[in-house]
Amino acid sequence: MRKTGDEQAMTKAGVAKDRLAAVPLLQIDESTDLSLNWRIEAPRARVWECITDADLLSQWLGELVSGAVGVESNFVVNHGDQYCCRSTVVAWVEPCRLDFTWHFPDEPPSKVALELKESGGITDLRLSHTALGDLAESYRDGWCVHLSYLEAAALGTPLPASMFWRLHGTVAQLNMR
Repeated sequence: MRKTGDEQAMTKAGVAKDRLAAVPLLQIDESTDLSLNWRIEAPRARVWECITDADLLSQWLGELVSGAVGVESNFVVNHGDQYCCRSTVVAWVEPCRLDFTWHFPDEPPSKVALELKESGGITDLRLSHTALGDLAESYRDGWCVHLSYLEAAALGTPLPASMFWRLHGTVAQLNMR
Protein backbone atom coordinates (compact mmCIF):
# COMPACT_ATOMS: atom_id res chain seq x y z
CA MET A 1 0.00 0.00 0.00
CA ARG A 2 1.45 3.37 -1.03
CA LYS A 3 1.54 6.22 1.47
CA THR A 4 -0.06 9.54 0.67
CA GLY A 5 2.06 12.70 0.61
CA ASP A 6 0.83 13.62 4.10
CA GLU A 7 1.68 10.15 5.45
CA GLN A 8 5.16 10.33 3.89
CA ALA A 9 5.73 13.77 5.44
CA MET A 10 4.61 12.50 8.86
CA THR A 11 6.94 9.49 8.56
CA LYS A 12 9.87 11.75 7.64
CA ALA A 13 9.04 14.08 10.53
CA GLY A 14 8.98 11.09 12.90
CA VAL A 15 12.36 9.87 11.65
CA ALA A 16 13.81 13.38 11.98
CA LYS A 17 12.45 13.63 15.53
CA ASP A 18 13.99 10.24 16.43
CA ARG A 19 17.34 11.33 15.00
CA LEU A 20 17.17 14.61 16.91
CA ALA A 21 16.48 12.70 20.14
CA ALA A 22 19.77 10.83 19.59
CA VAL A 23 21.85 14.01 19.24
CA PRO A 24 24.07 14.28 22.33
CA LEU A 25 24.43 18.10 22.40
CA LEU A 26 21.15 19.35 23.80
CA GLN A 27 21.89 23.02 24.47
CA ILE A 28 24.64 25.64 24.53
CA ASP A 29 24.12 28.64 26.78
CA GLU A 30 26.73 31.38 26.61
CA SER A 31 24.70 34.04 28.43
CA THR A 32 26.85 33.54 31.52
CA ASP A 33 30.24 32.13 30.62
CA LEU A 34 29.62 28.66 29.16
CA SER A 35 27.06 25.96 29.79
CA LEU A 36 26.54 22.78 27.75
CA ASN A 37 23.84 20.16 28.17
CA TRP A 38 24.89 16.77 26.79
CA ARG A 39 23.01 13.46 26.66
CA ILE A 40 24.96 10.21 27.01
CA GLU A 41 23.19 6.90 26.45
CA ALA A 42 24.92 5.26 29.40
CA PRO A 43 24.05 4.98 33.10
CA ARG A 44 25.14 7.81 35.39
CA ALA A 45 27.45 5.48 37.35
CA ARG A 46 29.41 4.75 34.16
CA VAL A 47 29.68 8.44 33.24
CA TRP A 48 30.80 9.24 36.80
CA GLU A 49 33.44 6.53 36.54
CA CYS A 50 34.74 8.07 33.29
CA ILE A 51 34.93 11.48 34.95
CA THR A 52 36.74 10.34 38.09
CA ASP A 53 38.84 7.26 37.18
CA ALA A 54 42.42 8.14 36.13
CA ASP A 55 42.57 5.66 33.24
CA LEU A 56 39.17 6.65 31.86
CA LEU A 57 39.87 10.37 32.38
CA SER A 58 42.72 10.03 29.90
CA GLN A 59 40.23 8.87 27.26
CA TRP A 60 38.33 12.15 27.25
CA LEU A 61 40.13 14.98 29.05
CA GLY A 62 43.85 14.29 29.24
CA GLU A 63 46.48 12.34 31.12
CA LEU A 64 46.27 12.57 34.91
CA VAL A 65 49.90 13.30 35.83
CA SER A 66 49.49 14.18 39.50
CA GLY A 67 46.96 13.62 42.26
CA ALA A 68 43.52 12.06 41.89
CA VAL A 69 39.99 13.21 41.22
CA GLY A 70 38.38 12.77 44.63
CA VAL A 71 36.90 14.57 47.62
CA GLU A 72 38.83 17.82 48.25
CA SER A 73 41.73 16.56 46.13
CA ASN A 74 44.20 18.35 43.89
CA PHE A 75 45.01 16.99 40.46
CA VAL A 76 46.94 17.94 37.34
CA VAL A 77 45.91 16.93 33.81
CA ASN A 78 48.28 17.07 30.85
CA HIS A 79 46.30 18.16 27.78
CA GLY A 80 49.21 17.35 25.46
CA ASP A 81 52.74 18.66 24.96
CA GLN A 82 53.05 19.16 28.74
CA TYR A 83 50.32 21.84 28.67
CA CYS A 84 48.92 21.14 32.14
CA CYS A 85 45.82 22.30 33.95
CA ARG A 86 45.88 22.37 37.77
CA SER A 87 42.62 21.70 39.57
CA THR A 88 41.19 21.35 43.06
CA VAL A 89 37.91 19.53 43.72
CA VAL A 90 35.58 21.97 45.51
CA ALA A 91 32.34 19.93 45.43
CA TRP A 92 31.85 16.18 45.30
CA VAL A 93 28.39 14.61 45.45
CA GLU A 94 28.85 11.10 44.04
CA PRO A 95 27.50 10.32 41.44
CA CYS A 96 25.63 13.58 40.84
CA ARG A 97 27.99 16.55 40.91
CA LEU A 98 31.66 17.39 40.60
CA ASP A 99 33.00 20.96 40.77
CA PHE A 100 36.66 21.81 40.39
CA THR A 101 38.91 24.76 39.76
CA TRP A 102 40.56 25.03 36.33
CA HIS A 103 43.87 26.80 35.92
CA PHE A 104 46.24 26.75 32.97
CA PRO A 105 49.50 28.73 33.43
CA ASP A 106 48.58 31.35 30.79
CA GLU A 107 44.92 31.85 31.77
CA PRO A 108 43.07 33.28 34.75
CA PRO A 109 41.66 30.67 37.15
CA SER A 110 38.13 29.50 36.42
CA LYS A 111 35.71 26.83 37.65
CA VAL A 112 34.10 23.78 36.03
CA ALA A 113 30.91 22.15 37.33
CA LEU A 114 29.59 18.82 36.07
CA GLU A 115 26.04 17.81 37.01
CA LEU A 116 24.71 14.35 36.12
CA LYS A 117 21.07 13.28 36.06
CA GLU A 118 19.84 9.86 34.97
CA SER A 119 16.56 8.71 33.54
CA GLY A 120 16.02 5.25 32.09
CA GLY A 121 19.72 4.45 31.90
CA ILE A 122 20.50 7.66 30.00
CA THR A 123 22.59 10.43 31.57
CA ASP A 124 22.03 14.12 31.03
CA LEU A 125 25.24 15.98 31.82
CA ARG A 126 25.35 19.73 32.35
CA LEU A 127 28.78 21.29 32.13
CA SER A 128 29.20 24.85 33.38
CA HIS A 129 32.50 26.67 33.03
CA THR A 130 32.54 30.03 34.81
CA ALA A 131 34.93 32.96 35.20
CA LEU A 132 36.15 32.56 31.61
CA GLY A 133 35.79 36.16 30.50
CA ASP A 134 36.85 36.54 26.87
CA LEU A 135 37.78 32.84 26.66
CA ALA A 136 34.18 31.51 26.75
CA GLU A 137 33.81 31.21 22.98
CA SER A 138 37.11 29.36 22.53
CA TYR A 139 36.19 26.93 25.30
CA ARG A 140 32.81 26.16 23.71
CA ASP A 141 34.41 24.26 20.83
CA GLY A 142 36.91 22.46 23.06
CA TRP A 143 34.27 21.30 25.53
CA CYS A 144 32.07 20.01 22.69
CA VAL A 145 34.98 17.84 21.55
CA HIS A 146 35.90 16.73 25.09
CA LEU A 147 32.27 15.75 25.75
CA SER A 148 32.22 13.78 22.47
CA TYR A 149 35.26 11.91 23.78
CA LEU A 150 33.58 11.44 27.20
CA GLU A 151 30.50 10.00 25.52
CA ALA A 152 32.62 7.58 23.47
CA ALA A 153 34.51 6.49 26.60
CA ALA A 154 31.25 5.94 28.50
CA LEU A 155 29.95 3.82 25.63
CA GLY A 156 33.14 1.72 25.66
CA THR A 157 34.34 2.96 22.27
CA PRO A 158 37.05 5.54 23.02
CA LEU A 159 38.06 7.87 20.20
CA PRO A 160 41.73 8.09 19.22
CA ALA A 161 43.53 11.04 20.80
CA SER A 162 45.11 11.77 17.43
CA MET A 163 41.67 12.88 16.12
CA PHE A 164 41.08 15.54 18.80
CA TRP A 165 42.33 18.58 16.88
CA ARG A 166 40.72 17.47 13.60
CA LEU A 167 37.36 17.16 15.35
CA HIS A 168 37.98 20.46 17.15
CA GLY A 169 38.60 22.17 13.80
CA THR A 170 35.36 20.76 12.40
CA VAL A 171 33.34 21.91 15.42
CA ALA A 172 34.93 25.37 15.22
CA GLN A 173 34.06 25.67 11.54
CA LEU A 174 30.47 24.59 12.17
CA ASN A 175 30.13 27.16 14.95
CA MET A 176 31.34 29.93 12.64
CA ARG A 177 28.31 29.46 10.35
